[in-house]
Amino acid sequence: MTAVNRKLAAILSTDVVGFSRLTALDEETTVRELTLCHDQIAALVLEHGGRIFGSAGDGLVAEFPSAVQAVRCSVEMQRSLLSRSNDFPQDRRLEFRIGINLGDVIVSGDDLLGDGVNIAARLQEMAAPSGICISGSVREHLDGKVLFTLTSLGERVLKNIPKPVSVFRVDWPEENGEGNEAGSVRSFSARFGKDQPSIVVMPFDNLSGQSDEYFVDGVVEEITAALSRVRNFFVIARQSAFTYKGRFVDVRSVGRELGVTYVVEGTVRRGGDRLRISVQLVEAEMRTQLWSERYEGATQDIFEFQDRIAAQVAGAVHPAIRSAEIELAMRKPPSSLRAYDLVMRAYPYLWGQNKDAIKRAIPLLQDAIEIDPAYGRAHAFLAWCHAQNLGYIWTDEPEKDLECALRAIEVAAASIDDDPTALTATGGALSHCGDQEGASAYLERALALDPNNAWGWARYGWVASYRGQPDCARERFERAMTLSPADPLAFNMRMGLALSLALAGKLSEAISIAREVVNKHPEVTWPYRMMSAWSAMSGDEDTARWAAKKLLAAEPGFTIQRYMTRPVFRASPQWADQMAEGLRQAGLPEH
Repeated sequence: MTAVNRKLAAILSTDVVGFSRLTALDEETTVRELTLCHDQIAALVLEHGGRIFGSAGDGLVAEFPSAVQAVRCSVEMQRSLLSRSNDFPQDRRLEFRIGINLGDVIVSGDDLLGDGVNIAARLQEMAAPSGICISGSVREHLDGKVLFTLTSLGERVLKNIPKPVSVFRVDWPEENGEGNEAGSVRSFSARFGKDQPSIVVMPFDNLSGQSDEYFVDGVVEEITAALSRVRNFFVIARQSAFTYKGRFVDVRSVGRELGVTYVVEGTVRRGGDRLRISVQLVEAEMRTQLWSERYEGATQDIFEFQDRIAAQVAGAVHPAIRSAEIELAMRKPPSSLRAYDLVMRAYPYLWGQNKDAIKRAIPLLQDAIEIDPAYGRAHAFLAWCHAQNLGYIWTDEPEKDLECALRAIEVAAASIDDDPTALTATGGALSHCGDQEGASAYLERALALDPNNAWGWARYGWVASYRGQPDCARERFERAMTLSPADPLAFNMRMGLALSLALAGKLSEAISIAREVVNKHPEVTWPYRMMSAWSAMSGDEDTARWAAKKLLAAEPGFTIQRYMTRPVFRASPQWADQMAEGLRQAGLPEH
């Protein structure tokens, strides 16, 4: 029996999107352009140490001795082919898809055969127009060797391939640097190694009355929280997802804007004590529905439905995740649906960034606690409200708010060990109350349970700043912004980033961020406090006095003495003295 000759090779497969349509429109021009593109591809393959061994119509197949060479070549191909296509109208452009696999192949003369080749062809079919998909076997050889972002598309069952294949999408910056600017979703994702399935849960459509809007938002909140706790996932925070609420958006646009591969959409209808939830999971780039399900039952089944939806979405995206793993994402529900309902009503006010919103949240949380005194999340949010009054100087009775916050924290602590949201609220509250060490303990616990917790990373960043650790703070804020790139409260993260820069002596950069924040958010006045002090500290007297004037117009009762009583200054007395002197130089009143 003749031995079969085999070898390991990186296989690259290409084809043209909609080639039949293009030839029907203009056969001669299309075929001529295809020939020129194939010549260009052949030259790049040769340049990167590969060889073309097969062709079929508009497609080519090449082999490379190295996975790294194959991926680098694929990116150069797409760059050069995209450049060529700019000379053609949008509907006449030749857009190529590329798939790459590293596998064992059969050598038959100059040809290569087997699953190693077939998988590359299947991956090419999955790629978006002008896109590149690679297998997990290729991905394993790329660490530290390429500068491209590799985003997991999860495990996929490919036609005529017996086992599921891990699939990754290759993204790359343009040669002129566009698309990879500092602060972009892609650049942050690359920095933090977003090498796992990425997902966003969009606001669900409310098919009930307007009065149920808060309830529908709560469903999305809990599903997002459950998915967020699955370590294999990169989950966009609800704050960013909810910027799309109330408007029609294309899932492909959402995927590109938020840097995610998968989008969860759904509807909720509640009538009396009956509930119906419909959910679908969509692959964003190709707009392909991967899974859908409908849940019907009594309203009190809401917690079970939320957990089941999270488990089934996770399983559809990443089959390797077992139901036992998703159970880690299921926190113990409150004993009373009515108490849960009240907390969901309070939710929008918790992030209002003004004292009037806090005034509206507190009685709702107190009512929830009266119904369910052991409801840890309600106590944690109540602590957060009183602590915000303290930290932002929204209270005329700071001692009373401090006492209320600490009492709520003490009660919450007994029942929030498995609730990252409540742990974050408690940690944030302790930070405002001046206990940065205690705050760190709660926030570290929250982030251990939920590494995708954007709010947790942001509060952890503020803690690092208050402790005089600017480098650590900056990294935490950047991670928070990665997880919630469209967050309405991004200005809070930006101001945290500005504080870390100011602490590091980069005052001009800090002032620039503060100016950007006050220009975009004129209703948020507390950044003027920091801006006036930093400007004075940097010697920019004009900006310092301008910011001080704006501050006094918005907060006529502001005094340096009152500002310096903020508990957060306890951890950094030297910085507190510098801030106080800066405020004096800006012309703000002492008493």
